[in-house]
Amino acid sequence: MQAINFGDVLTCQETGKTFIAARVGCTTNYARDGQGNVFSDAGVDIRERKEIAKHVGAFTCYLSGDGRSVTGWKGNKLGTVDQISFGGGFGGRMAHVRVTDVYGGLWYGKGAGKGMVITLRPCKG
Repeated sequence: MQAINFGDVLTCQETGKTFIAARVGCTTNYARDGQGNVFSDAGVDIRERKEIAKHVGAFTCYLSGDGRSVTGWKGNKLGTVDQISFGGGFGGRMAHVRVTDVYGGLWYGKGAGKGMVITLRPCKG
């Protein structure tokens, strides 16, 4: 996999648009998949929305800091938390959620808490 340097011109695999590799806070404005493909922030949002729309298998995202939504890599809203409770897990703070995604699909999941990664699975319909 070829190294990426800040200032390099990159092409997003999802959108086909070019952009300049840059640092944004403590992260970057690009991501790579396991095959080395590069995605812009917009490309990542499109890819995440395509994955959640399939409504199949486990989906990893983030529980927002206020616990009201689930988001993607850059805070893009992917769903609304309908129910949240805490219990079990390390220190009794494991978050358990029920979520409606942006397409109306229903999910359940658990994770470390607000502002942290959470794994969702589709509710059986």
